[in-house]
Amino acid sequence: MEERGRLEQPWRDVQRRAGGDAYVLVVTESDTLNACTPFGRTVAVTSHAARSLPPGRLEAVLAHELGHAVGLRAGAAFVRAQVTVPSRALTWVLRTPWSLVVSMWKRAVEWHRPIGFILAFFVAIAATAITIVVVLPAGAAYAAASAGRLVGGWSEARADAAAVRIGLGADLLAAVEHRIEAAGREEPMPMPLVRRAQGLRRRLG
Repeated sequence: MEERGRLEQPWRDVQRRAGGDAYVLVVTESDTLNACTPFGRTVAVTSHAARSLPPGRLEAVLAHELGHAVGLRAGAAFVRAQVTVPSRALTWVLRTPWSLVVSMWKRAVEWHRPIGFILAFFVAIAATAITIVVVLPAGAAYAAASAGRLVGGWSEARADAAAVRIGLGADLLAAVEHRIEAAGREEPMPMPLVRRAQGLRRRLG
């Protein structure tokens, strides 16, 4: 009931200002501050975002995600999500055998026994064979994922522009900057968010 009370009016206002009401808002249980467009005409927001964001920022974040869900942008987001799956899987297939080779070599050095180096040699042969088989599809998948990231940047910019058009750009910029500050305390500076903030500042003049 608390989430419904906080979300109902902002979501209604966002749809009214965007000129559409055929979209569904769902809440996912999570302690992260996030929102996304998982598929079709559905916008998802985390329970933490629903509870903690001030009303203006919450409305701006919902407007951004609704921008993803409108028209062809939803298709672009779906394609981007799908092309990264084979890239991640094939990268894992390439990385795992060679991590075994490194691990086996370290053990062989520790053992000071020929059997360890022999085992490492055979594992390296197997890793080489796997690499030869997988390297071409992995390269193609990596190229597709890179193209998907370019599309992703374009899609984020379009969704930000949609929020700016309906007058929520300043609140969205504040929400993005808050995420940058929170992320910067725990990990290196999140450059995609920094670029989004810069783009929003340009759009706001």
